[in-house]
Amino acid sequence: MATYNLVADVSSHQPDTPAFFQRLKNVGVKAVIVKITEGSNPGTAYINPKAKNQIKNARECGMKVHAYHFARFSNDKDAVHEAMWFILNAKKMGIMSDSVMVVDVETPEIPHHATSSVNEFLRTVISAGYHKTDIYTSASWIWEGRVNPDQLIAKNLWIAAHNNKQPGVDNVGTWQFTDNYMNMNVDMSYDFFEHYTGDIIDRECSDAYYTVVSGDSWWGIAHKFNVDMYDLAKLNGKTIKSVIHPGDQLRIK
Repeated sequence: MATYNLVADVSSHQPDTPAFFQRLKNVGVKAVIVKITEGSNPGTAYINPKAKNQIKNARECGMKVHAYHFARFSNDKDAVHEAMWFILNAKKMGIMSDSVMVVDVETPEIPHHATSSVNEFLRTVISAGYHKTDIYTSASWIWEGRVNPDQLIAKNLWIAAHNNKQPGVDNVGTWQFTDNYMNMNVDMSYDFFEHYTGDIIDRECSDAYYTVVSGDSWWGIAHKFNVDMYDLAKLNGKTIKSVIHPGDQLRIK
């Protein structure tokens, strides 16, 4: 097989430590897709308690960070509610518009013909300003007609088919080929067309970078790290009048 970029997906089942993401970096992972939410509010209303640190530590290793939502919707209206829950929490965690927003469709409770609800979910995400989207599902859901790729808004297709020699579905953009890569208890995928890994800026994990959070200012960050705010802005090719957003990566030294 040709060499393709690796993408890991993580949830509360994986660590949120810098060491874990350093290890992913060391084995060649270029991007991480973090579980943010599951269900909706009202409803299950689950939030991954490790997501914030997983996002931060992956970014500090120079990996691109994307987000996914584990779907439980039973109809189009439910799908919209779940998308809104996903968007709300993704924004709180600093997921920006250049990230891919994924709907994970795999639980049996979702109705057999799920394409319409998946599209309603994706339309809601896109209307919130997230124009890069995808669907994750197993190859069997495609074979059984539960999801129709030809009718989907998202065209990349992230397909799970573990321990196979190929995804088993035509025109797949990303293939999750194992749920235990190198005995790390982590799912791993090949990103055939760089939907998740394009434009990577390669650098080592380092404490020389800081991830902006809500409420930050040039003065506050400079004070936190005991540096001059004018020098800090200049180091990042900006001025203190430049707007910074949650999720931005700033070089500190």
